[in-house]
Amino acid sequence: MTDRFDASRIAFHSLSRRLGRPWVDAYVERIRQRARTEPGARRALPALAGARAFNLRVGPYGEGRENRGLLAWSGGPAAGRRLGVAPGEHRGWVLDLAGRLGAAAAGVAVLDRRWVYGRVQLNPYAPGEPACKAIAFEPVAEPRETDGALVLPDAVNRAVVVLVAMDAGRLRSGRPLEASVETNLGYSRMATVVVSLADAIRAAGYVAIPCMNDTALSVPLAAAAGLGRPGRHGMLIADRLGSAVRVAKVLTDLPLEPDPAGPADPPEFCDTCGVCASACPAGAIPAGERGETPPGPCNRAHGNPWPVDAEACLAWWVEHGESCARCAGVCPLS
Repeated sequence: MTDRFDASRIAFHSLSRRLGRPWVDAYVERIRQRARTEPGARRALPALAGARAFNLRVGPYGEGRENRGLLAWSGGPAAGRRLGVAPGEHRGWVLDLAGRLGAAAAGVAVLDRRWVYGRVQLNPYAPGEPACKAIAFEPVAEPRETDGALVLPDAVNRAVVVLVAMDAGRLRSGRPLEASVETNLGYSRMATVVVSLADAIRAAGYVAIPCMNDTALSVPLAAAAGLGRPGRHGMLIADRLGSAVRVAKVLTDLPLEPDPAGPADPPEFCDTCGVCASACPAGAIPAGERGETPPGPCNRAHGNPWPVDAEACLAWWVEHGESCARCAGVCPLS
């Protein structure tokens, strides 16, 4: 499908090409510089290392790790045979397990293939030419990888979407590296949930594709699972939880009754609020009316009516050595 988003355009990749080096190398270098001159940053470093631990082991973040390591699309210690569970009973144990693993909320969406990346970049954060593979759907029984494509079975038609909560107060605290610790804890927690949940689904004899930022767009899938809707800041505003959440998903052929899809557009509240735009230190969130700002290269066509300048956001991270998430922390709905 030609209208599916090309993941080589996401800011983590595109900024690395603009910098001529992996963005994360420049980011960590700046953190170390801060630690030499700021006692608060120095004291926070051990906590940041712990917060990043599982995120780094799994991903980090997931970009470019499709079908790699713990994000592999098949196999694993729990892959087994189909259990004698009636299709109507699958939803209960899957969502219950997601909560027990640490998800603050979970839902099931019909997998709209428009939200699956058209192709992915397999040399993450490379400063040079991206090495890409298409994601294709084919009538096969198991996921597989060829020289030209990552192949998903046609039967993979559900997404189990999970939300991991973050502390909004810590995201907006202003203490050195506090937002970085909380953000990386969110990624580590969501990795734990989806890797474990995928193993459980495979133990029941079904295909399970664990995803962090990789493989498919998270916010549209979360809205399709009835978990919330996109905000002016481009992230999910989750029901009851607000913006201080991270989103992950497991794509599967497990027969699951889907949740009613929620609205795909931002709430009217975002038209008159604008707190996130005012608080953004990078000026990356449009402050005007819907549709006034044209989409940039990192934005999906016909996506959020306030297209966020993702490269400007990430460049601020690199310049300041801080995983800013102020927009999520200040959102009144958080």
